[in-house]
Amino acid sequence: MDMSDNARLSGEVLLDVGSPEEYRAAVLRFLGDALGRVEVLLKARVEELADGSAGRVHGDALTGRIKLSAASLELGGMYQHRPYSPENLAWLAERAAEGRSVSAVAGVVGQGGIHVDLVCTLRAWRDDADDRWAVLRMETPDSGALVDSIRTLAEQVDPVFGSIGHGGDMTCTELERALGLRDLGDTYDDARRILRGYDWITVVPRQLAAEHGGAAAFAGSALSTVDELPSGALWLAATEEFADYRGSAVWAMFEAVAPMLPTGLPAQREWLGVPSQVSPVVLEDAEKYGATRAFDS
Repeated sequence: MDMSDNARLSGEVLLDVGSPEEYRAAVLRFLGDALGRVEVLLKARVEELADGSAGRVHGDALTGRIKLSAASLELGGMYQHRPYSPENLAWLAERAAEGRSVSAVAGVVGQGGIHVDLVCTLRAWRDDADDRWAVLRMETPDSGALVDSIRTLAEQVDPVFGSIGHGGDMTCTELERALGLRDLGDTYDDARRILRGYDWITVVPRQLAAEHGGAAAFAGSALSTVDELPSGALWLAATEEFADYRGSAVWAMFEAVAPMLPTGLPAQREWLGVPSQVSPVVLEDAEKYGATRAFDS
């Protein structure tokens, strides 16, 4: 696993929570599937670090660790933490069903439990003010594991939105930020009739997909992948590899989904400090390319 550039790749799926039982099952499937891949990455990363300076410093103490955490339901409350095991993963999914945000963090530790490297973070995030939706998210430099995990998740649920790339945060895509929208409080109610944004890989909800002609409507696009998911949602990829998502590839994704996007002219992001890696946004009003709807804000 090449972790040398420490690129912050992330993938996420926004979904309707439904019943506590349905959500618990979705979280358990997502975490269980993703952690199966992460364990392989973690083992490989320990072996890689052991052959370098970290191995000379920490010796046999160098090991992989996965920590499970559940937030408190009370403002300012303490997090609960447990080591990874099948039993504790089931416990974590139960906490998620109670409305808590939960996470699993995989990393390499050395002597005295000192943090050496972060391999992956998984989250099932809930909003304190709106219990109708959740964001299931994975962050890792390994694009293969990320794509496989998010694709599996998107196939198992009825996604409201999804993306893979450098992305925004869990409640605001880069396009939403560029349009001056605050968070999902501004966009969730319309997110099945207006596409929240786009990235290297974009998941279009089934309602928008059907309205715009389904997978067949993208036959003439320059996208590398157009797949229909079991729910009727679409899985769109601009390029085979993330490293190629730039320039004309960004335009290809934008033009393919533009009729589904919110109208409005995006503004260039202004950085107060050191710029972070973010997904590119085409600074064009999607209305020029067929968009007709705007989020109520």
